Amino acid sequence: MNRPQLFCFTYAGGKSDFFRIIENDLPDIELVAPEYPGHGTRHSEPLLYDFNELADDVFRQFKENWNGGSYGLFGYSMGTITLIEVLRRIISSGIKLPDSVFLAAHEPRTKRELSGFEKNELDDKVKERTIAFGAVPDKLAESKLFWRIYLPLYRADYTMIGRYRFEELDLRTDIPAAVFYSETDTPLSDMMKWKDIFTQKCSFHEFSGNHFFINEHHKEIAEMICGMLLPDSEVLL
Repeated sequence: MNRPQLFCFTYAGGKSDFFRIIENDLPDIELVAPEYPGHGTRHSEPLLYDFNELADDVFRQFKENWNGGSYGLFGYSMGTITLIEVLRRIISSGIKLPDSVFLAAHEPRTKRELSGFEKNELDDKVKERTIAFGAVPDKLAESKLFWRIYLPLYRADYTMIGRYRFEELDLRTDIPAAVFYSETDTPLSDMMKWKDIFTQKCSFHEFSGNHFFINEHHKEIAEMICGMLLPDSEVLL
């Protein structure tokens, strides 16, 4: 029997190996993390600036890697939008729906404040936002080499987020969902809006820390994922 799979979608500027931090906590689940074009192992490919193009690419990777059994989707930060768009394609295609979805560190809100981030003159704002989220180690914050490599990635991904219109999203589903958040990063009052999309079972789980609270709480998050994806798990949500 195939192991359940967890398809993981990373944050703005991130690479697929971001999810290695939780992989060892999920020994009975196969973790699959598609790589975005222009990121990580696909760094030589052109960056994308449109979520439709990104979702088409990631959906292709999903179909190539899905083993035909039970599975879940896990989106972290920008990855929650990737998840939504991949889910829309799954529903339209008639493929078996995921057993559960997991959404972390991003509220379902259009972020118009990111409009214009594709422009080079806003590079300082791109850097400030990225550092504020805790995505850059202190020792790299002033590294010209780091920013030469990663600034284009953040600029492209922020542009995609800024262009995405949640108010135009026509999606309602009864797929069970779990939402992970930190009150200091994405307040519960904003995260509760996920219930407008996941209309039946949608649970909310608060963690301490900054935008990347998964670094400190990956074991607890893994337990919750197992509780929803593994039928014999004793973990209760």
